[in-house]
Amino acid sequence: MRSFERKLSRIALLVALSLILTTILTTPACTGFFVNQPDSLTVTTGANGGGSSSFMVAQGSTVKLFATATYSDGNKDVSGTATWQSSTPCATVSGGNVKGVGAITGVTITATLNGVAGSATGDVTGNGQGLLISSVPNGTTFTNGTTATFSATLNGTDVTNSTTWTSSSSAVATFANNVATFVGAGPATITGSYVNGSTCAGASENITVQ
Repeated sequence: MRSFERKLSRIALLVALSLILTTILTTPACTGFFVNQPDSLTVTTGANGGGSSSFMVAQGSTVKLFATATYSDGNKDVSGTATWQSSTPCATVSGGNVKGVGAITGVTITATLNGVAGSATGDVTGNGQGLLISSVPNGTTFTNGTTATFSATLNGTDVTNSTTWTSSSSAVATFANNVATFVGAGPATITGSYVNGSTCAGASENITVQ
């Protein structure tokens, strides 16, 4: 009798294992390895993708941006879990809250979640000063594989070493201090940002790498 019960137990176990294996094989695969990667991500001034992808904030004030991830089953507000980044120290961002440090135009705020990114652009209004940027070699067209040294002056004073330099596309140009290396063909915007206390000066230049 006990031998018969053991056989029934084994049969029941085999049936259960078979059902589990069938479920695993017929369940659609997830995107990534245990990572719920969104199809796209947008950054706007309104929740759930509403509002605008451009913003304006006054110096010393804060504006709220929202990151909305799009999945196959709908949208989700990921403002609290996305990684935020500003293209310039003239505007800081934390959890989607953008604070204007000093006047500048062409600020890009980017939110990234599981490798998918979205961005919004805007301006910081206030009593900013004019920053003048230039490069050696001079011009707006550069050759792929070469470098250029950028400099900045503010009211006649050289502030190159105190200026933060960024490229809108790391696939086109990258920076090490004030030296740009052109790594791929295409357009990019070079931005110099100078922060001094509550005053920020910034300037941008559109370039093309051939």
